[in-house]
Amino acid sequence: MSKYTTILFDADETLLDFPAAEKASLMKVCERFGVVYNEEVRKTFSSINLALWKKLEKGLITRDIIRVRRFEEFAEFFGLAADPKEMAVYYVECLSTFAFLLPGAQEVCKRLSEKYSLYIITNGIGTVQEMRLKKSGLLPYFKGVFISEDIGSQKPQKKFFDHVLSHISETDKSKVCVVGDSMSSDILGGINAGLDTCFFNPWGREETYSPTYTAKSFEELLCIFDEAYEK
Repeated sequence: MSKYTTILFDADETLLDFPAAEKASLMKVCERFGVVYNEEVRKTFSSINLALWKKLEKGLITRDIIRVRRFEEFAEFFGLAADPKEMAVYYVECLSTFAFLLPGAQEVCKRLSEKYSLYIITNGIGTVQEMRLKKSGLLPYFKGVFISEDIGSQKPQKKFFDHVLSHISETDKSKVCVVGDSMSSDILGGINAGLDTCFFNPWGREETYSPTYTAKSFEELLCIFDEAYEK
């Protein structure tokens, strides 16, 4: 009998290449608003954006504030005259169109969907994530998608995971495993919800909590769940 029946997958940097989508979107914003794009520009925006999303995880800020504030801080840093609100709107439009997959993601989802019920759990802007996931070609492998904006809470909040668990077919928590790249969002959230977790970490990030498993590649991830299926 399989140890698990259900896997809850994070989306960005677990299945989708968010840095590539962020870069492509920022390049288009810079082109439209007359900003010379370079690596400093990319790193600065990425740092601002990440810091704001970390505040969201802690409940210190809302998505609506993030949408504009990241461009307010970006414009202030580089002394830009462009309207941050206009930049924010165009960035979201662009981001919705980019759904780059991490190499091997589609095959992993295909193979695991043959043995497990798969669901996506993602923090993010609802319309953006819906469009990106649709474009990714991954949705046929998943039984459902849970987006924090639609739920009204976000990972790692227990409320988010309680909502997910109340809307999937598996009622036994011991049969559910969370897979994600973020210690502060996916792994902490899964642990607090009483679920097993798998830290997807090809990036070499520090393990600040104690996941049930760690996979440094999609190959390792498949091995973990192949072995679990045989138990």
